[in-house]
Amino acid sequence: MVTIKEIADKVNLSPTTVSNVIHGRKGKVSPDNYKKISRALEESKYVSNMGGRLLGRHGSKIIAVILNYERRSEMNVVSDPFYNQIVGFLEEEIRKKSYFMMLYTSGSVTESLRLATAWDIEGLIVLGSHPDDAKNFIKQQKRPVAFIDTYVDKESMTDDFINVGLQDFKGGYQITNYLIGLGHRRIGFFADGNQLLGVDQQRFAGFKKALSEADINLENPGFFGLDYRTNQRHIFLKKFSETKLKDYTALVFTSDFLAVDAINVFLDNGFKVPEDISITGFDHNIFSEQCRPKLTTIGQNVQKKAVLAVDFLTERIQSKQAIKKINLLLDAELIVQDSTARV
Repeated sequence: MVTIKEIADKVNLSPTTVSNVIHGRKGKVSPDNYKKISRALEESKYVSNMGGRLLGRHGSKIIAVILNYERRSEMNVVSDPFYNQIVGFLEEEIRKKSYFMMLYTSGSVTESLRLATAWDIEGLIVLGSHPDDAKNFIKQQKRPVAFIDTYVDKESMTDDFINVGLQDFKGGYQITNYLIGLGHRRIGFFADGNQLLGVDQQRFAGFKKALSEADINLENPGFFGLDYRTNQRHIFLKKFSETKLKDYTALVFTSDFLAVDAINVFLDNGFKVPEDISITGFDHNIFSEQCRPKLTTIGQNVQKKAVLAVDFLTERIQSKQAIKKINLLLDAELIVQDSTARV
């Protein structure tokens, strides 16, 4: 394997200058020399020795992507198309920045922090953290952290707080308003679990706002929480179709995954979409396009979320200083397809 000294001899520069390029210290190398050395490293197929980096305290060049997922013992999180998609985009962007990605499904904040220390992680990207967990990350983590789709109160947003999310409130409002425009007044809301937190809480708030503006009373119960376990969820949806579905003309789901799952259960029990019930999702992932009828949903730019989170985080890592507080919520877009109809 080629050494740093051999690269230095090849470009007629010092080993220290070559080392600065390998470790991403752009401020210590002129732009011309940086390009010259980078080209030589690529041509020589140089591979950085991770053990040497750690011993020399040059940084591990590892960014951990943490999925806070307390359900990991029951189901594989990357089976969810949203997580599958965003993890792929994060890996691509992290690699472009010359870092390595470590993917870890964590059951607690403490477990995540132990991981960061053990591997000398340079930065963390935390996906979909519950508000209380996010606060603990902010308080306890000394390394740069970027959150995706995380909501915390303003008091918890420190000067180096980074979050890239979606205008979830707007999305919930838009899709409910669209249904109201089709004449629907008996609209149900289905969320992931019985406790509304984070993105689901915001989407429900937008849902309620649209109903309120149209002078529509919120049905009792206000929302239905779906079990993450397939069998239990299907039992509930089957019973719902037999006893309560007739009380509604439209149902709003907080993800395409849950919406498509419900469409299949309802179809198995003799109900057609949108002839018998209009259904909407949220995310505009592959499920919304492959199901029949195609799903009316809220679209989001998942790739842009990944790009911005990695950009903000690597800037923070390389600057060694707190950057300004960032809480960027990307736009939500109504995608009208075939699962909704006028009443």
